[in-house]
Amino acid sequence: MVFKELDPLDWQDQSVVVRRTADDQMPYYLRRYFGNSAEVDVLNQLRVSTGGVRTQVDHLLMHSYGLVVVDSRSVSGRLQVMDDGRWICLHREPPRTIPSPVTHAYAQALSLKAFLAKKVRQKGFFDQVELDVVVAVPDTEAIEWPSKGALVEVCNADEVPAHVIQQLAEYRRLGTGPGLLVPEQRRRLANFLLLKHIPVTAHTH
Repeated sequence: MVFKELDPLDWQDQSVVVRRTADDQMPYYLRRYFGNSAEVDVLNQLRVSTGGVRTQVDHLLMHSYGLVVVDSRSVSGRLQVMDDGRWICLHREPPRTIPSPVTHAYAQALSLKAFLAKKVRQKGFFDQVELDVVVAVPDTEAIEWPSKGALVEVCNADEVPAHVIQQLAEYRRLGTGPGLLVPEQRRRLANFLLLKHIPVTAHTH
């Protein structure tokens, strides 16, 4: 089920418009695969804040075993991922280094988990659920991977639903029960996050 779509565009804020263009595909894929799902729930473009720390997640997926943070990237052209984690845009002249989207996704996921652990009155609950990240890119074929091979967290945008379904199946295979985040628990969590969400407007940049 999709609990939250993208925030309405603020046409006065050009940074929002550019970001939205990069992010349009992912909500479509997630809605197509999980719009009527009883197993995976979706919140798009989530922003929360506590203690001066703001957390922004492109897409949050919830299933019975845990949470998946999806970071959408519009990077195009040839990319090289170095052994030290750096990403280099090779089609730029000179080549330009960008921060690792995988590291960024993990940082946002951990920040969201810390927010939930602080705000939800179930001490230690979120230490018991899985926390995964996925970085969605337009074309993995354009990426030169490091010597250790392709990063498991990175896939094409249209492959994200299948990636998440595969993760869920693996947790189900390894698990001893149905998971802690039963549908009612996910609904309550989604409603809580919707209540705490800070909409993207010109005033929040």
